[in-house]
Amino acid sequence: MCNDFKKDLGINIRKIRQQKKMTQEDLSLESTVSRSHIAMIEAGKRDITISALFKISRALNSNMQQIFDFDDVEKYKFNIEKFYE
Repeated sequence: MCNDFKKDLGINIRKIRQQKKMTQEDLSLESTVSRSHIAMIEAGKRDITISALFKISRALNSNMQQIFDFDDVEKYKFNIEKFYE
């Protein structure tokens, strides 16, 4: 689940960035997150900190709801009852 989440989050960030006609370099300059870090996040190969997520969100002039808008949100729902079984 964690890898799928990172991948889907990266896809959403890339999609928003491309809709804004920004390159990874543009996003890096606006967010102060390195271009290589952005590339790894978009590829789903790097965990993202809350700080980096906030910086990227602001640079994209986007909100968290847009960034976390997954096609299949059901697969990320956490079943607390199963956790304690």
